[in-house]
Amino acid sequence: MASATSTGVVTWDVRTGRERPRLPPTGGGLRVEFAGDYALTWTPGFLALWRPGLPDPADDGTREPLLTFPVDSSALGDLRLDLDAGMLRYREQGRTDSVYTVSLQGLTGDAWRDRAAGNAAFDGRGRPARAVPAPVVGGERAVAVDPAGRTALTSEGTLVDVSTGKRMRGVGGVKGEDYLTRGVFSSDGRYLAAADAQGRLTLWDARTWRRLAVLRTGGSNRHDPALDFSADGSLLAASDPEGVVHVWETATPALPAAALPAGDAPVLALGFTADGGELHIATPHLADRTLLSAPDRSARRVCARVSAGLTEAQWRRWFPSADHRRTCGT
Repeated sequence: MASATSTGVVTWDVRTGRERPRLPPTGGGLRVEFAGDYALTWTPGFLALWRPGLPDPADDGTREPLLTFPVDSSALGDLRLDLDAGMLRYREQGRTDSVYTVSLQGLTGDAWRDRAAGNAAFDGRGRPARAVPAPVVGGERAVAVDPAGRTALTSEGTLVDVSTGKRMRGVGGVKGEDYLTRGVFSSDGRYLAAADAQGRLTLWDARTWRRLAVLRTGGSNRHDPALDFSADGSLLAASDPEGVVHVWETATPALPAAALPAGDAPVLALGFTADGGELHIATPHLADRTLLSAPDRSARRVCARVSAGLTEAQWRRWFPSADHRRTCGT
């Protein structure tokens, strides 16, 4: 049994009569639903998944959700936690009814670790690797090193020769940004993504040193994002302070990024597989959470759920203004 109060969500186990660990307040209009040991809370525009006994409370006694997920609509219904399939499904009501599916992979099983990690890393194939501290080159901290290991980008935006520790003359660098805190080169050396102390994230052509796009304008939340390019440089992934991973296409960086809820902020490391089909995410309590990043793989998974796709009658019902076309099957 649960009750939303001004101090949080108070829950009781009716079999024992004992109060369970409280969940912190999350705003007005709160609703809560339980599935086994897990709780799902939602307010207008926001979903959160909790395991009241995990993770351990922080020093101030508060608890953090396993997953936070923003939603576009305040009208939600039919929320379902499918723990066997590791899925959260809900219906968003508006001009049309849409059913959304969110993967809970890694969040509801034994992969969750009680003791939080402070760092993590992946290699070029998306496999867990040993985290290596940022090198110091020429007395300056490097925020990124090119794939060949010859040139380092410093927090001041200058380029330094790794072998000599001297600044390189006439080869460009990152200009017009604040103190850089994090950066990464694409594996072919074509692109550079750089984040500064104000939370601003920019994409650069690392051959001409021309700024290609401002991906984030910054904000009040101080955050050093985890960054990674796919092997072919076509995708850039970056985390945000809320634990959401955004993925941009480098060929069209002005287009909105895909948002992938990772859960358990902050994200410690990101790593694409060699073919770019999967994105691996490490967080303090999850060593490796995998999300699909290739559209064709996602399409195959959706088609496996819906079988042959919509019949002509179903299509006319849900998409009356569009001509019927087959979406799955042959």
